Amino acid sequence: MPREWWHAPIGHIIRALRTLYRAEREGRELSFTELIEESRIPETTFYRTIKRALIEGGFITIETNPRERVMVIKLTEKGRKLAQCLEEAGIEV
Repeated sequence: MPREWWHAPIGHIIRALRTLYRAEREGRELSFTELIEESRIPETTFYRTIKRALIEGGFITIETNPRERVMVIKLTEKGRKLAQCLEEAGIEV
């Protein structure tokens, strides 16, 4: 039986949200590969648990950039608010 999305490691979720929030503030859009590299989350962990947690938790959406043929990750309003709260509280992992 698959684990529920909220069983994903919270430290990795926090790192992913903060990385996406920082990129958004800098005017950048990240692909999955870029998010994995910048957040330093192990690739296997990201694809097994973190990606699903971010999507099913309602923190991100995925869009396709037709010009570059790459999927980009966008924070939802919920994801943005949580990332902002984490940053303001100084929570890092």
